[in-house]
Parts: sequence; C-alpha cells; structure tokens
Amino acid sequence: MSGLDKLTLVCAVALALGACDAATDSTALATGGEVAPEAEVSERGGDAWCDEFEAGEGSSTDCALRVDDQRFVYLDYLTDEDGYASQMVLSQHSFAGATLATSGPIDVEPVYGVAALRDLDGDGTAELVIPLFAGNVNTVYAVWRQDAAGLFAPVGEVSTYGIDSLELRDGLIIAPSRGSAVTYYETASRFGADGIETVYELEMNYDSRTCRLADESGLAAAGLDAAALISACEARDW
Repeated sequence: MSGLDKLTLVCAVALALGACDAATDSTALATGGEVAPEAEVSERGGDAWCDEFEAGEGSSTDCALRVDDQRFVYLDYLTDEDGYASQMVLSQHSFAGATLATSGPIDVEPVYGVAALRDLDGDGTAELVIPLFAGNVNTVYAVWRQDAAGLFAPVGEVSTYGIDSLELRDGLIIAPSRGSAVTYYETASRFGADGIETVYELEMNYDSRTCRLADESGLAAAGLDAAALISACEARDW
C-alpha cells in the first residue's frame, strides 16, 4: 500500500471516529490515536506531514499538508533507482477519501526544505509554496493559489532564501535573494489576473551602499515612485 493510500485510509477512519475536526492536530490525525499506530506512511520513510520534518529533513520525501478540516494535499516524489527526485505529482484530497484533483508531473530537483502553506498576500487564505530547484543560496518555489472551490492551481514562481523569508510589506509580497557576496535583491510582486506579477526588483550593493531598480515594470500600475523607493533603500541601516 502506497504512502498516500495509507494516509487516506487513516484519515477516513479518523474522520469516522470524529478525530478530524478542526481541533485535531496533525500528529493525532496521522496516527489516528489507537487506530493506526504507525506514524511513517511515506514509502521512503519520514513523517507523513511535511510540516513535521526537522530542519534539513524531508527533501524528496512524500508528504502531506493539511489545508483545513476537510482537505489535504499530497506530494508524491518520483525518484530513480538512486533515490534522485526529478519529478513530483501533487494530488488534492478530501479527508473523506475523495481525490479532488491531480497534477501532471512537475519537474523538481532535491532541495533543502519542503513544501508549506503560507498566506502570502494576507487575505486569510493560504497559498501552497513548493520548492522546485536551488542554486548556491536561492531556491525557486512554485506558488499555487486556491480558487473559489478551494482547489490549488499554479500561479507563478518566486526565488528567495527560503519560504520563511517571504514577507508581506505594504500589500506586496517581498522575496529577498542574493546575487553575490555584496549584492542582494528584493523582488516585490502581487497576485494579478494572470498570476504573480512583478512590481519591482531592487538591487542593493552592500559595498557601495547604493541601490538601483533592476526591474520597475510594475511600478506605475502599483502607484509607486522609483526615486522614493531608491531613497528609502539607500537610507537603510547597512
């Protein structure tokens, strides 16, 4: 039985026993109390729940994220015989056992960290953030947003140090990243009709203590002033 099948079975039993209400934590749900004592349901070991991995664990390991008391998503990593993950399939499920949606294969590489749910724009609804691949410092994340029916769909990508580095500032999603030993970036974006839209990208040089706009494509639409952004950036505590 696959990790997903075990997880769905455990959740269905727990639901029938009243253990899947909003007050139930993920650990109790994964084990189902006395119903299912095994906590590790992934075929590659590891906990079933992405947010229970310790720092540095969980890369390319099948896991689930609880969206609310009705639904969860499951990340199924497809690996070769050496355990190298090259693709991942995302499926969305109800705790009652129904499969609500399944993606096609998504290209990935083994990266530090696992997927997480974060409310990126402060609207009270969580987005799904999935690591895709990484360089020396920065990781590229796919962002999936919920529609009116509560199903996640991809809306674009962001590049930053880690999921917890993403910040909501003045209504914009700020993604910090590093270009070199002295050059850093802040990319500001927001959700638009066609997905994630870049508002601006600030390049900060910590050697010369200067800032410049590397991308200002969305400034006018956002009602922002380039000179004011640069001035505020250079007035920072370097």
